[in-house]
Amino acid sequence: MKKQNLKKMLWTLLIVAGMALGLTLGMNWQKWFGNQPAQSSLAEVDKDAEDWQGKKEQEKEAVKEADSIAIPGYDKIQLAADEEVQAVNLHNPERNTCYFKLSLLLPDGTKLWESKLIEPGKAIYELNLNQTLAAAEYPDAVLKYECFALDDQRPLNGSEIKLTLQVV
Repeated sequence: MKKQNLKKMLWTLLIVAGMALGLTLGMNWQKWFGNQPAQSSLAEVDKDAEDWQGKKEQEKEAVKEADSIAIPGYDKIQLAADEEVQAVNLHNPERNTCYFKLSLLLPDGTKLWESKLIEPGKAIYELNLNQTLAAAEYPDAVLKYECFALDDQRPLNGSEIKLTLQVV
């Protein structure tokens, strides 16, 4: 009798599992096997691209290169140890249409130096630090650029360049 009950139970489970499988297939058949177009994994080629013929003149409405701000980048700046007066080469590129105000900061935020407004095409070749520095490398120091409009000195975009101060 136990064998017969076990057989009935297995058949019942098999029928219930078959119905569940059939129901699942029926509900998802279209989603899984429907007539969807095959999707390509390749990127689409831009049909509007033109043959390269060198630098092309932009239309007058386009943004001019001079409307962007050129900010020089530095990986490192070398300074003299235990000296306040330092020889540097920091400049505002001539193509810019804004003033620069530069600040040199230690990694902890201590301001070593801050310039006045620097006109386009002008440079700072010598600066006086607020404090002297011991000989060492100071990674993650910051050269901060603040930019201001030439006409009314309103603030513009700026930048903070991380660099290494090499004090020798």
